[in-house]
Amino acid sequence: MTRYAIIGLIVSFLALWAPGAAAQEPEKSWQGTVSARSLNVRAGPSTGQEIVARLKRGQKLEAFDEEGRWVHVRNFDSSGRSGWVSRAFLRLPEDFLAPAFGDIENAFLEWVSERGDLSEVSVEGDHHLSMVLSPSTPTARAPFVAREVACDYRTRLELDRTVEATVWPADGRSRGWLAQITCP
Repeated sequence: MTRYAIIGLIVSFLALWAPGAAAQEPEKSWQGTVSARSLNVRAGPSTGQEIVARLKRGQKLEAFDEEGRWVHVRNFDSSGRSGWVSRAFLRLPEDFLAPAFGDIENAFLEWVSERGDLSEVSVEGDHHLSMVLSPSTPTARAPFVAREVACDYRTRLELDRTVEATVWPADGRSRGWLAQITCP
């Protein structure tokens, strides 16, 4: 996996890490505009979900999250509801969901991407890292990699809680994890 793909995956873990800070800061949102003549707002990110509202071209809304090709939106009517719309039918600013990393986060991302022994890193839940070994990394190294990355993450971000790391084989999660470590 390329360096940019690893960074992209790490970005997703920082998005999950942010909820701890969300209690202190309001959730960021971006203004979007409906570009379709008519746009269904759904209860979830799928065409199989219930339609909760219909929007018209030019209507403004707030976009605040994304899952695949679906965008989580709110403030599209006076009801206070939120819902999901297809990204293909929205005009959004170029910086939609672009991360704003500080020096500490950037240094961690750079270090992880340069390691070469991981193809993917994400945070799943509060203070839990999930990693996939690169195909060239021996599975026997999984505990070492898990401890080193988890402890570095905890140290650099000055977390006061234990960080748990799970390492998965390069071919996916179907065979189960290789190592599960906590730091400290």
